[in-house]
Amino acid sequence: MARPTNTQLPATLLAALATLTLLTTACSSDNKSKTPKISQAAPKTAAAPLPPPPASPRSPAPTAPPISEGEAKTIAQNYYDASKKTKSAHDISGLDQLETGTLLDISRARQQRIVKFGNKIQLAEEAAATGDIQVATPQGSPDGTDRWLLSIGTQKLGNDSRSSLGVLRQAQGTGPWKMSFLAFGEVKKSLPGVTQMAILDDNSGIDYGDNTCKEFASGLTGGSTTITWGSSAQKAIQTEQANKQGLIGVTKGGNVSVRTEALVDNHVPAWKTTDGQKLVMCSVKLTSTMTAGPSGKFNVDQSATYENLSGRVTTWRSLEITNIGMYVFKVPASGNGSADLVASAGRPFSVDGTSV
Repeated sequence: MARPTNTQLPATLLAALATLTLLTTACSSDNKSKTPKISQAAPKTAAAPLPPPPASPRSPAPTAPPISEGEAKTIAQNYYDASKKTKSAHDISGLDQLETGTLLDISRARQQRIVKFGNKIQLAEEAAATGDIQVATPQGSPDGTDRWLLSIGTQKLGNDSRSSLGVLRQAQGTGPWKMSFLAFGEVKKSLPGVTQMAILDDNSGIDYGDNTCKEFASGLTGGSTTITWGSSAQKAIQTEQANKQGLIGVTKGGNVSVRTEALVDNHVPAWKTTDGQKLVMCSVKLTSTMTAGPSGKFNVDQSATYENLSGRVTTWRSLEITNIGMYVFKVPASGNGSADLVASAGRPFSVDGTSV
């Protein structure tokens, strides 16, 4: 990654610019029944209405075929290999075949900035190789519903390594598998073992853990929360609040407001762990709005992740920075105990404002 030259941003702003916080049918068509032929002659006497013709039996939609563990590993590994090639080639249309949901939105926005502004600095997750894939094999799902595949791999970062946790989705149980969520554990730390998707009730309702995500998003900006957070989650919250103070310094006495949103519309299922707890995956959008102090302007110099700021000094009256973080929490199934952060990834999404 190219090093900044000349004036550099304070570390707090670079942290905010670079990451959010790092410690996101077959329908069957019914066969049309044939209508019985009815005489058109008027009846001599009143007759009772004819009963409706019997409905044709509905043919059940074909159940999605089961996937073996080996096939699931290949699906996950193929994503990592193809993603690396597609992103290094800045193939925006190719992303649609590999990713979906919030992850696709992030990747598409980044590649569009690269193409427009010409900066080709790779992020660590784009450059690193991922292998040693383990999977929680997808279960049978109701006909015509989405299927999900969770994979845990090892990503090499120079002489170190970290775990990757990805969730792939097959829309309506058919077609290609696409990555919808991707986060990373701490270097040299293992992620919990996973067994299957978490179910809310006997009707196979899926547990998405939306409440955990909303509470964490609120906590990032100092809002109240009913959840007891573990040490890693608390550290992430404290770091984000410290970043806000650093941004205030950059504005030379101006104002900084931060708002968060848990992106539950593109949620992915929670998964049961081997020790009886569950992993909840959350995507949170965090937007920081900076307004200049008494001087009416402030400078921002270089960012490796926001291509329209890289390589030159830019002067602003106001600036809005949006990042999206993907977080994985280990949550007690009973609700008793603390929920702690076990993996995360902060990614740049957009930056814009009023320049001088």
